This record gives sequence, C-alpha cells and structure tokens, in this order.
Amino acid sequence: MMEIDYKGIFERLTKRYGGADPQALERVLCPILIPIHNLDKTVIKFPRQTHYRATFSILIDERWEELMQRGQTGKFVPKKYVEGGLWKEIAKGRIIDVDKRNGVAVGEVYTGGTKAVLEKALAELSNEDYLEIDQYGAAAKVLSGLVEYSLSKIVSERGYEVRRMPQDIAKHLGAYYYYDFEFEKEGVVKKVEAKSLWGTNTRYARLIHSKGGGYPTSSCRFDTQDVFAVSLFLRTGNIQDFAFARCIRYPCRHYGLRQNGRRTFRQDYLLHAGT
Repeated sequence: MMEIDYKGIFERLTKRYGGADPQALERVLCPILIPIHNLDKTVIKFPRQTHYRATFSILIDERWEELMQRGQTGKFVPKKYVEGGLWKEIAKGRIIDVDKRNGVAVGEVYTGGTKAVLEKALAELSNEDYLEIDQYGAAAKVLSGLVEYSLSKIVSERGYEVRRMPQDIAKHLGAYYYYDFEFEKEGVVKKVEAKSLWGTNTRYARLIHSKGGGYPTSSCRFDTQDVFAVSLFLRTGNIQDFAFARCIRYPCRHYGLRQNGRRTFRQDYLLHAGT
C-alpha cells in the first residue's frame, strides 16, 4: 500500500486556501461536538405545530458561544462515535431559547417523523451523547463530495469507465445533464444520479429534481437517469455504503421506483451494495 503523504496533503490544502491554519480547516470541515447538559424525554406537541418534540439543554461555553442562537440546528450523535466509533445520527436538535445570563441554551429534540419514531430515538439518546453543529455550513457539501468520490472510486475499481458530468453547462454546448455520472462497461452506458437518504427520515430517499428549463416536473424520470446510487451514510456511518434503485419504464415495486411520478422509495426496496 502506498504511504500517505499527510504533510504534502496539508500543504496543498493550506496553499489553496491562502494559508489557512489547521484550526480553521478543522472548524470548517468538522462540526463541533457539544455535550448535552440535561435531557427531558417527555414527548409533547404544541398547538399549530406539526412535529412532536422532547427537550434538552446545553451549557454555553466560549468554544461554541457564537453558535448559541435561536433556531440553530444540529444532530445528536452517540458518545461511542466521539470515543472512536462510527458516526450515527440519533435525532435532531434545535435551539429555541438562549439564557446568556445563566449560561444555558434550551432546545427541542425532534426527528421529523411520527411520535413513535421520536420515542424510538429518545430510547437511544442519553445525557452522555452530543449535539453536533455544522459551524460554517460546509459539512453537508463536504459529505456530498466525499460520497461522489467514494462512488466513483468503487465503480472504477470494478472495471467501469467513469465520467463525472459537469455541474452546469453553457447553453451553446448542449442540454443540461440531469445526472451526475456515466458508467460504461463493455459498450453499455448507464446514467447515474447520486442521492442521499432523507435527512429527517432516513428510511427514505427523495428522488426529486428542481423544476425549471427542460425539466417541468420535480419527479425524476427515465429519460435522464437509469440508476440512483443512494448513500447510506446517514444510517450506517460508512461513506462507502450505497444502495441502488433502477429506473424502469413500467410500474414495478421490486425495483423501488415507479415511472408514474413516485418520489421516494423505502429502504426495504433497495438493492444493497458497497464494502
């Protein structure tokens, strides 16, 4: 195995970003981990609100004081991850009140699903776990890029020719690509779209597109995707885990995606692959 030149990698990173120091790179790329101070697992739902919630609090510390703002969101991750285990999202957290005088921020624990889904998450969540906050909004984009890199590497190692499509294209050069990759092997080319599980409910993936131009509907369609490669990172914590759904021209639940506009597929229908 080739030895990794960590010093060289770091030098290239800091050169590209104007001499950013190690602390800056860490804080931008890695969400901060904030210990839970108190956890109230009583499930409630307020009038005129659609979601169920429990309550948590965290102590305000100078390391994350600037993040303690009403509406700030994060993900609850297990103590085992902090100690070296795999990353896993247990539930989501949102700051709803900040008491700077007493140095405490109070928030709601939620999942975006049913009451039963929240109760299941609360059974796993404890005072020893952490609230993870993406300090500068880069983590999601970094994760998306790492997912696409991992998919490309896995497929290349299996003998496919991989072509990464441009994220945009000038009108005079042709139509917009509504997929991320072309995978080719033995003369057969497949258009592949990389997707992630639905953040608020990781039992599903949303197979949708932004409307506009030559794409009048938000539902994905056969003409522009053959295969959906769905990252399972939000469930497994492993960047190399994927599931696949094949787009076909007639309704068939076995493959997970119907041609008549269905936008989601359940985990039960996925064909699992990866390492």
